[in-house]
Amino acid sequence: MNASNAYQQTPAMSAPPQLQPGQGLLRVNIQGSVMTSSLIVPKLMVDGYEVNSVYGPNAFAVTAGRHQVELYAQWMRRYGQASMAVDVPAGAVLDVFYAAPLHQFSTGSIGLTKQPHKGMALFAIMLAFVLVVVVGGILAVGFN
Repeated sequence: MNASNAYQQTPAMSAPPQLQPGQGLLRVNIQGSVMTSSLIVPKLMVDGYEVNSVYGPNAFAVTAGRHQVELYAQWMRRYGQASMAVDVPAGAVLDVFYAAPLHQFSTGSIGLTKQPHKGMALFAIMLAFVLVVVVGGILAVGFN
């Protein structure tokens, strides 16, 4: 069985799929955008099957019950891994939120409410280092 047969996906910005008896709606919200996160959308897997994903809501009609949701970001290597088991009730919508980290040396954040982006401290240190090098270079050239 492939992912296209296993899950009925709703494109972003469209009405949710019509639920059959015994189904619920799993809505995975990937926080960020190509302007605020990565140009490459994080990968989304439901019950081990990779499904198409976009920034924002990704809705899937699934059978009611327990499902495993996994996400990760990819650049030079896989990073920002996060997963959780969720129980989707019949006839209801379950929202899951994922936030990729700000750098490749941290895991992602996943939960049932909006998530913070991990890695702000290391990102700030790296940004401060670059700023010191640039300002130091400008001052060194200016005093010669």
